[in-house]
Amino acid sequence: MTESNFSRQIMDFFEGLLQINGIENVLRAAMTVLVASVFGLLIYFTYKLTCRPFDYQREFGLVLIVVPIVVSILLTVIGTNIARAFSLAGALSIIRYRSTLVKPKEIVFIFFGMGTGFITGCFLYLPALVFVLITCVVIIVYTAFTLERGRNVAKTLTIAVPENINYDGLFDEILEKFTSSYALNSIRIISGGAVTELQYHIKIKDISMTKELLDEVRVLNQNFKIQLSQFATQ
Repeated sequence: MTESNFSRQIMDFFEGLLQINGIENVLRAAMTVLVASVFGLLIYFTYKLTCRPFDYQREFGLVLIVVPIVVSILLTVIGTNIARAFSLAGALSIIRYRSTLVKPKEIVFIFFGMGTGFITGCFLYLPALVFVLITCVVIIVYTAFTLERGRNVAKTLTIAVPENINYDGLFDEILEKFTSSYALNSIRIISGGAVTELQYHIKIKDISMTKELLDEVRVLNQNFKIQLSQFATQ
């Protein structure tokens, strides 16, 4: 087979595709992919901007870029409203499955990306742009507000107390001083009964007073173990 014949076959193949699908449909699909890519990048940059450094996942960022593209092109190809409805139901089922594996914020961004893809796939480019911009602004403002607040930071405080100390109400005065609210979540006996471990759920009034809180607790529990961590339900 000569090079000219091979080139002609390639051209005939693409011309056949255009005849079957129509040049207008191909251009519309290309435009949809391009617009969805731009929206995906906006969603990704919003995620990166509002994510704490230790929570940021580069792989998840790639997911946020790709999801609007995939969803939009699928809806472009499917075409009919009934098929789109079934696609929406399937997508929501996937999100429900993923909800056990990711954090709530990541679920929000997945919904965001899929919603953007659905609107773009219906060729509603301007409504999709408005939706993306407003949602990004809301997420950024909310994140800035919550990160800049220095009060009512939810934490889990774990205190180890030796067996010779009566822990009943021992730390109440300190917790009332440094927290806006607190609750004793659990009491655990460890080290063969030599140590009692108390776990409190607390909301610190001012995060800058954390060291003072720990210093005063340390005096009462005779320098036994103290652990302050992110709030976690058990």
